[in-house]
Amino acid sequence: MRGALEQDPALSVVGEAGDIGELITVAELCEPDIVVLVDSPSSAHHDKEELVHVDAAVVIVVADADADVAVDWIRRTQADVRALVHSDDPEEELVTAVRRAGDGSGYVSPGLSGSLLRCVRATLPQRLSVVPTHTPLTSRESEVLDLVRRGMANKEIARRLGLSEKTIKFHVSNVLAKAHMASRAQLIASAAGM
Repeated sequence: MRGALEQDPALSVVGEAGDIGELITVAELCEPDIVVLVDSPSSAHHDKEELVHVDAAVVIVVADADADVAVDWIRRTQADVRALVHSDDPEEELVTAVRRAGDGSGYVSPGLSGSLLRCVRATLPQRLSVVPTHTPLTSRESEVLDLVRRGMANKEIARRLGLSEKTIKFHVSNVLAKAHMASRAQLIASAAGM
């Protein structure tokens, strides 16, 4: 993996760690923008929670063919997980994931996208055909919702609408509250079920 990342002139590897405890120490010393974390069967739940101490975008490489492992990482940590890659994916997928995590757009490799979508759908309390709301969305909130459902990141939406990223976060937060949903993934999955 290191070799694949070092072949990209835009990336440089600043450190390596054997476990999450060591990763936290290395991250404090090297201050990386992105951390690539390879999941292993020995990764304990408390380790996943400790990842919150790493101030960097996180790319998770999972070996399990099912996305449950990746979803477990996302559920159990407050870390900024921005990309998911399967260990059997070609090395180019890892490089793409790291670059996309770095620019804020996020990435899920084709090896995980189908099972990840199934996991997201399974977390919904019920199948939703529309966004349930008692308070109508403003025209701007509806516009932002449409772009979120297309899979666009806040940064992309901000550029497209000519607004600040902070304003987009505010609108997304309002839409989630009005829709009685906890995450963007639920908004996207509710559109997929329509």
